[in-house]
Amino acid sequence: MRLSTITAILLCGTAVIAMSPPAIAEDDTETELDLITVTVNKVRQALIDVVGGVSVATQEDVQQYQEDTVRDVLAPMPGVSTEQNADDPAVAINVRGLQDFGRVAVTIDGARQNFQRSGHNANGMFYFDPEMMKQVTVIRGPIANIYGSGAIGGVVAFETLDALSFLRADENSAIQQKVSYNTNSNGILSSTTGAQRFGEYGGVLGNFIYRNSDDYSDGNGNVVPHSGQDILAGLVKGTLTPADGHRLDVSYIVNNDSFENGLTTLYDNDVTAQTLSGKYNWDGGGNPWFDLTVDGYWTSTEQNQERDSGSLLGTSQNFRIDTYGTDAYNNSRFTTGNLAHVLTIGGDIFEDIVNVKDPAGTADLYTPSGKRIVGGAFIQDQVAVTPWLDVLAAGRFDAYRLEGGGTDSSGSHFSPKATVVLKPFQDPAWSGVNFYGTVAQGYRAPAITETLVDGIHPPPAVFTFLPNPDLKPETATTVEGGINSAFSNVLRSSDTLNVRLGVFNNDVKDYIGGVYDPVLGVYQYQNISEARLWGIEGEINYDSGLVFASMAGSAIRGENLTDNEPLETVPPAKLVSTLGFRLLDERAVIGARWFAVAAQDRVPAGAPTSEAFNVVNLFSSFAFSEDISAGFNVDNIFDEQYTVYLDSLPSPGRSVLFTITGRLGG
Repeated sequence: MRLSTITAILLCGTAVIAMSPPAIAEDDTETELDLITVTVNKVRQALIDVVGGVSVATQEDVQQYQEDTVRDVLAPMPGVSTEQNADDPAVAINVRGLQDFGRVAVTIDGARQNFQRSGHNANGMFYFDPEMMKQVTVIRGPIANIYGSGAIGGVVAFETLDALSFLRADENSAIQQKVSYNTNSNGILSSTTGAQRFGEYGGVLGNFIYRNSDDYSDGNGNVVPHSGQDILAGLVKGTLTPADGHRLDVSYIVNNDSFENGLTTLYDNDVTAQTLSGKYNWDGGGNPWFDLTVDGYWTSTEQNQERDSGSLLGTSQNFRIDTYGTDAYNNSRFTTGNLAHVLTIGGDIFEDIVNVKDPAGTADLYTPSGKRIVGGAFIQDQVAVTPWLDVLAAGRFDAYRLEGGGTDSSGSHFSPKATVVLKPFQDPAWSGVNFYGTVAQGYRAPAITETLVDGIHPPPAVFTFLPNPDLKPETATTVEGGINSAFSNVLRSSDTLNVRLGVFNNDVKDYIGGVYDPVLGVYQYQNISEARLWGIEGEINYDSGLVFASMAGSAIRGENLTDNEPLETVPPAKLVSTLGFRLLDERAVIGARWFAVAAQDRVPAGAPTSEAFNVVNLFSSFAFSEDISAGFNVDNIFDEQYTVYLDSLPSPGRSVLFTITGRLGG
């Protein structure tokens, strides 16, 4: 499936919609997209009102499609891919062809996840179980630079479950138990969630997850070694609402993962990932000048690897990163003449502390210890100029300092952003159509490993890593435009149709990439003069209650303009189609999802390629009552043999999943 094919499908889908304008409902019926809210620009608004490359998945999606991993959750989204090896439950996220070293900022309840370990894996991974997810918002491109430094690829913001959203309106307490079984890997899941409401003053929620699986088989029936895992995870989250307009959320998350992996040396891995975060919001109590949010967090990921083979048998190496951070901002709403403003002012700062220990080996050279402090301040003004024109202007100042190995480096930068939104149609039939254009800049400071990596790579491929204390930060400038549209009453009363289509070009100055010199036998992170990424992405979603359908696709290209070679991290084009039905008063749900992914052979010389694949998943569920339901899913029903681009091991073959969920509330 080539770029032209994806483009044609997305454009044709939009053209079909444009040929026959649907009517806009005159009532105030809320659709699901009205109820989903996001904070793309630090201003909470309905998803249907957000312009730009934004996608959302909720806990309802996790349950309907039985999504066991973060990869499963994000795979249907355009412009988003993941790197996840079968022998490690950690996942790295790629947005619009950019990943590694914080180019995609990943947060859980506002806390940044910055763990990195050098090896035959992505350089930036995190551990998280989607069972504890309330919602994830993906913002593609540096339009999200207000979220913090480094996010030149985008932002992936996870929000965990809380008592007030978990409990039904007529419940003061509830406990829910979910169990599932996967036939491919003999995988079992137990997810227990309980919550208690404290009247009008908030509530508390706990979630406990246990996963255990053997090695799975790929599409050819071959067992994939070391793909079995043992995972324990938990979430405790308290919500306090002491008075109208005030809310405080405090959450603690822990993931304990045990698994084996390795190439020439086999490692027994134990990982503990912890996140502690607190978030306070005051909506101003009717004062439009105040809508204040303050949060603080600590995250820690520690991976201990004991060598189970090789000359250093029985010795261990330990990787740990602690990140401390805070973020504060305020929204003020006011008018000047006929202009309505939402002015956002804020700042954020975080510190990474990396400690690596390897008494018997050299892992502390490949992933060096060090400290990095990154912070910034921002101001943004969203202005409703006329009923048909909105303008957003913003600026962010960033600064950083990095220390370690006798090196001390620092830098700063100002990044502007501007967006124009046109709403040209006053006819109610077309009033849901918005055109937008954005120019945004992002800034990423060099990571500790990029700057300080050192040592000699072990046999059989022997070469020398060289540090580079003179690395410059990356600066990304994105120009993008597109159309967002939302319609009701398209084919039947109260149905909805939503379309997002966008194109982008991202020029990254001083892009940092690994450069190998075969003559000298050295490898060093260096600033490439310029890299360019461009592409098209789109989503079409239809829901009538009885029938729901969607199509999402993207095609991205990336070039190293200095060497005239493709960038290695650019994923292949993909198209994801979903068709489902709700039957028997919506107690039964059946459907299918088809992933069509192109081959990726546009890679730098010597880099691995990937073959095209088509994977079809079937999903179904039945609610015996409001509190008891069962699910039956078949993933990869045709037993396709495939390996996701950048993964080192093949993905699972046909897998049948059985799920039962029960709830007791009162």
